[in-house]
Amino acid sequence: MRWGWIAALPAAALGFGAAAQEPPAVPVPPPAVQQAPVLSIAPPSAQSIMLSPAQAATALEALRAADAHGLRPKDYLPAGVTDAAALSPEQGAALVRGLIRYAHDVKVSRLALGDFPRNWAVRPAPYDPTADLAQAVAEDRLGPWLDGLDPPYAGYQALLRGLARYREIAAAGGWKTIPAGDTMSLGSTDPRVPALRARLAAEDPQLAAKGAATFDQALQDAVVRAQKRYGLKPDGAVGPGTLAFLNVPVEARIRQIVANLERWRWLPRTMPATRVQVNAGAAIVTLFRDDKPVLSMKAVSGRPGDETPMLISEIHSVVINPPWNVPSSIATKELWPKAKRDPGYFARNDYVVIPTEGGGSRIQQKPGPKAALGRFKFDFDNPFTIYLHDTPSRGAFDLYARQASHGCVRLEKAQLLAEALLAGDPKWDKAGIEAQLATGKTLRAPLSEHVPVFVLYWTAFAGADGQMHFRADPYKWDTLLLELTGELAPAAA
Repeated sequence: MRWGWIAALPAAALGFGAAAQEPPAVPVPPPAVQQAPVLSIAPPSAQSIMLSPAQAATALEALRAADAHGLRPKDYLPAGVTDAAALSPEQGAALVRGLIRYAHDVKVSRLALGDFPRNWAVRPAPYDPTADLAQAVAEDRLGPWLDGLDPPYAGYQALLRGLARYREIAAAGGWKTIPAGDTMSLGSTDPRVPALRARLAAEDPQLAAKGAATFDQALQDAVVRAQKRYGLKPDGAVGPGTLAFLNVPVEARIRQIVANLERWRWLPRTMPATRVQVNAGAAIVTLFRDDKPVLSMKAVSGRPGDETPMLISEIHSVVINPPWNVPSSIATKELWPKAKRDPGYFARNDYVVIPTEGGGSRIQQKPGPKAALGRFKFDFDNPFTIYLHDTPSRGAFDLYARQASHGCVRLEKAQLLAEALLAGDPKWDKAGIEAQLATGKTLRAPLSEHVPVFVLYWTAFAGADGQMHFRADPYKWDTLLLELTGELAPAAA
C-alpha cells in the first residue's frame, strides 16, 4: 500500500529532483459536441488586496510579533508605518507585500528551494499566499488566517514557548561563563560552586540560585537533569564536557531554537499516524503508531563529513540476513588499503570480491555474525542510497555523541523494529523471523503496508520534562541554516 500523501508531494519536496513532465494531451471533442465557454479568472494580485483600517491594525500586530516565531519583524514591516488608520496608498500596498512575505515564511520557509543543500531533502512545497490572503481579507477573517499559518505540531509550539523563555533569560542578563578547573562533584568545595549553582538555576526552576557553597545533593541532582537535557552521560559530575555545554551563551541557544523552528516549517502539514522517525542530530529512532511513540531506541547516525541526510520516504521491505554491498567510496578509501596491508583481512571478515562488467570488481560482505549490516536491513527509496540497519558492533550505543557511521543509520533494537513492521503478516511473526535468521540465508520480506520514514535533524526540542533539550549541532547545520536565513554572518572562507 502506498501512502497517498507522500505520492502527492512534489518531487522537490522529497528531494528526488524529478524532471518536469509535459502535461497530458487533452482530447479534442468531435465538432458536433457543443462546449460551454470557459471563463478565465485571473488570480488575485497583491495590488488588488485592500485592507480596512481594522485589518491593517491586525496585520501590523502580527508583523510586529514575527519575532515570536523566530522571524525578524523588520523583514515585513513597512518603513515609517505607525498608525494603521492613516496609511497612505503606498504604505497600504507595502503592508500587503509584507503580509505575503510573512505568510510564506512562517508557513513554509525563509529559504528558496535553490538555497537547500542537496542533503537537506526535506523541503516544503512551493506556496504563494496571495490568493489565501485575498480570500481572508474578503471574508474578514484575517486574524484567524494568520493564526493558522504556523506548523500544526506540538513540537513547534513547544519551541515557541522555549524561544520566549530563553529570551526572558537573556533579558534578565543570561548566565555567566564558569571558569575551567578541576571536575566538580558531590562534596566539592570548589570556589566555582556558587557560580555553577547560579548557572544551573537560570534554566532549572527546581534549583535555587543561591545555596550552600558546597556541592550538595540538590546541586548534583540539578547537574544530572542538565546532563540529560544536553544528551550527556548523567553522572552528576561537572568535568570539561559538561562545562562546555553549560558555557554555551543563552544567545546561542536562542539561535539554535530559531534554526529548529525553521526546519519544522519544511514538514508536510500532516504527518502519518504510523511512521518511523529518525533524529540524526540526537541519534534516536522512534516508531509511532496512532501518532504515539511505541518503540524508541538509540541509533548511530552519520559522522561529520558523512552526514545522514534529511529526507522523507517509505520503508517497503525488511531484508533478513542482508549482505553488504560495499560502496565504492568505502572500498577505495578503507577496504582495499586494509587488504593490501593484510592479505588475509577479506577472508577473516567474510568479504568476497565480485567481478563486474568491464573488467572491474566490487566488494561484498556475506551475511553472518561479522556482517556490518547485522541481521536486518530496512530499505526505502532515496537518492542517497542510505538505509536503516542492524549492527554487530554495540559499543557505539554506549556513547552520548553517536555520529559515527558512513551515513546509514545503525539501530540498537533492529529486531524489535523488524517484528513491529512485519506484524501485519502472519508469516513473519517472531518465530518465523527467528527461523529465517537461523538459515543464514538472505530473504527480502516486503511490507504489506509501506511505512513512512522521516529522517530529520533536531538539535533543540522539548523533552518529556517540559524543559528545552539541546544537542551539539554535530553537522553544523544549525550554523549553516542561520547563515542562509541571515541570522548569522557567513563564516570567512
